[in-house]
Amino acid sequence: MPAHVTVANLMHIPLLIAVLLAQTPAPGLSEDRARQILPRADLHSLTDEQRARFLEVAGDTFGYAGCNETLARCLAAPVADKHAPRMAELVKALILEGISNATILDLVERYYAGFPTEKRQRLADQECPQLGDPKAPVAVVEFSDYQCPHCASAQKPLRDLVRALPAKVRLCSKYFPLPGHARAKVAAAAAEYARQSGRFWPMNDLLFAHQEELGDAELKEYAKEVGLDGTTMLKQIYAGRFDGLIERQTKEGADAGVRATPTLFLNGRHFTLPVKYEFLVFAAQDEDEWQRNGGGWDKN
Repeated sequence: MPAHVTVANLMHIPLLIAVLLAQTPAPGLSEDRARQILPRADLHSLTDEQRARFLEVAGDTFGYAGCNETLARCLAAPVADKHAPRMAELVKALILEGISNATILDLVERYYAGFPTEKRQRLADQECPQLGDPKAPVAVVEFSDYQCPHCASAQKPLRDLVRALPAKVRLCSKYFPLPGHARAKVAAAAAEYARQSGRFWPMNDLLFAHQEELGDAELKEYAKEVGLDGTTMLKQIYAGRFDGLIERQTKEGADAGVRATPTLFLNGRHFTLPVKYEFLVFAAQDEDEWQRNGGGWDKN
């Protein structure tokens, strides 16, 4: 506890919050009132209703990365915990996504619960197409399906993540064709053929751009577009040359708890936030800090 923070001061914080809450007109919370209650949280971009929601969530969730109190208490003036304002940014972003309070509480709890070593999955992050610096400390393993629209939507934010943190993050793409998608495994085999010829990413882009057009004739054309022999590709696909690798990756994902696509892991830590650029960057920065400290947060 910092020298200027006394036990007596901390004991008065929940009473102060309760008094200020009692004076807060429902259902909104003005920016001035929010600053009184949570002086270390920057809530100016929220509406009055959203600030009231933030206060409710902050009072119900734990400050997992720092001061070992509720997030609301960790954001009080006498507390010096550097992680509380960062956690506040996460809660604020989730509120701006229109996510319900109950779901935010669940997402935040699962997000921070995934950091310890025992909660992580042991995943191979080398036998796969790599995007980014191969020595980057944060390996993002993505399990995806070429007929999954959410997987297609995830491609841009994932690439933007690697570009934003070029020395920190690398992407490892893995195949997880779902049983209900008749052409997903064939498309994965086409992607693997391209990978073994050094043309994975161009083929990957074409497959996701044409998810409704994955017949043999279309796959053959895509191979031609990326400079490969489509006839040879199809022969190898239907001879089962790539089945073993695809099945191994699918089993690896299933053993790690993958039930839907896309599913992401950061150094084996299940990514539970929305698959959007700002949340990916947030999680990667946290992961880099955690690894840099050998499994812990930066000290104040």
